[in-house]
Amino acid sequence: MQNECLKEQERLQFNRAYFEDGCECINSTKNIQRCSVETSDAEAVLFYEQNCTCTRNYVPIGGN
Repeated sequence: MQNECLKEQERLQFNRAYFEDGCECINSTKNIQRCSVETSDAEAVLFYEQNCTCTRNYVPIGGN
């Protein structure tokens, strides 16, 4: 169980960095703002998945 929690946390950290490092909505067009460091990785990833409209988003339209 602990190993699964660790893997999930690593996945969330990776996905957060994936959006924050390359999302055009954050870095180029500024359509969405980067989540603060106080925001948990899970909340940040969910926010990015729901609001990113560039090719960086891996969630299908209507998904989630």
